Amino acid sequence: MDLAMVITRWLAGPIARFLDADGETPQERRAEVIEFAGLPGDDRDDLGLRHVTRGSAWFIFCGVVFVVTMAVAVLVSLVADDRAADLAFEIAGWLIFFPLFMAFVHFAKMLVVRYAPERWSDRKSRLWRVAMLAQTPEYLIAALLTAASALWW
Repeated sequence: MDLAMVITRWLAGPIARFLDADGETPQERRAEVIEFAGLPGDDRDDLGLRHVTRGSAWFIFCGVVFVVTMAVAVLVSLVADDRAADLAFEIAGWLIFFPLFMAFVHFAKMLVVRYAPERWSDRKSRLWRVAMLAQTPEYLIAALLTAASALWW
């Protein structure tokens, strides 16, 4: 199980409300969201559902991280000096950037799956599978961009 599935399982209720998932009970809607996020991506529709669900999970997680980190940063700015307050807001920005980047990556993948010509999507191609299904390159790019912004600061 990857990090996106952990977040999806944790926030399945809000994600189901955000995506207006089908189901009569909250448990059915949560189960549908978890099922969509775990789709193998064998066809274009499944792959699109997978990425829109995971993108929504990262986006909602970004909102949670924003609220928590901003609350901590504001508290730090009230009790600490200016340098510590600046550092607290900078760290909050780094923590917010990672899930926001991941959300945009999944939404971009969903757009590629939906609007790219079908001849471009060779599901047997190793490059296509890495670009559309692998999570590790995304995590590495997000971590490197976050680290780069931290070093630039």
